[in-house]
Amino acid sequence: MLLVDKLTKKEGFSKGEEIIAEFIIHLGENIQDYSARSIAKETFTSPATVLNLCKKVGIIGFDNFKKSYIEEIEYLNRQFGTVDPNIPFLEGDTIYKAANKLGLLYKETIDDTLSLLHHDLFQKAVKILTTSQDIHIYSRGTALNIAESFKEKMMKIGKNVYIDNNANYQRYDVYCIRPEDCVIFISYSGETDSIIQMAETCVARRIPFITMTSYGENTLSHMSDAKLYISTRENIRHNIANFNSNLSISFLLDILYSAYFSMDYANHFEFKISLTKKLESKRYSTNPILIDEDN
Repeated sequence: MLLVDKLTKKEGFSKGEEIIAEFIIHLGENIQDYSARSIAKETFTSPATVLNLCKKVGIIGFDNFKKSYIEEIEYLNRQFGTVDPNIPFLEGDTIYKAANKLGLLYKETIDDTLSLLHHDLFQKAVKILTTSQDIHIYSRGTALNIAESFKEKMMKIGKNVYIDNNANYQRYDVYCIRPEDCVIFISYSGETDSIIQMAETCVARRIPFITMTSYGENTLSHMSDAKLYISTRENIRHNIANFNSNLSISFLLDILYSAYFSMDYANHFEFKISLTKKLESKRYSTNPILIDEDN
């Protein structure tokens, strides 16, 4: 959940914290000119109450809160898109109009996902993949189906990826992972209880993991040093379909695959071509575009 949403809802806030929350929302980006002490003075509260509010929204320390809040506002201000990701086409739209709107939504989703890609965090994620033996992916629903494509790509260059669609098995499986393996957790909300419990198990067992969640403060991303953000423009339930989030997840996994491939480009390419020649030798086409150069 975004910080601005938490400040607006004021769940569990004291009266003093509610006043501070309203003041911070009013400040917007101008919060950069304020300290915890100056906000306390303006709201007739105390610096301790300001710090308590930061803690209640999941952040320790006002400076950390201010940094995250400003980054969030900058993200919201540059929101990509002219197409509503929840209702991208309307009743009465022609087939071609709906298709064009969906195509535009896809372009906007890719741009948004790239804008959320933080260089240092992405490098940490890639390092986890390159230094691990096997990869385990945990999620719920459609995200696991999307991850199957990532699994296939990685297997074709000699990297094992394990995906279990049984949620109960996942809870047990996380206790069987070797220390030299790694995990990718995918949760759009970042608040799925069972996923958070498995992440806690990884922390306790010192299993490195990557998280893919919506942008903003959420429990799962807060636990991770290698966090990737899914394009965050889509409601959890009120939508025609999960076009935006599903495409963003697919794109992030493709980026991870490409980065991993590039770490040992020549060997990965040679392995992939050699393997597909053995296992896909019967695939044939007379289309000149599809014919391999060495045929």
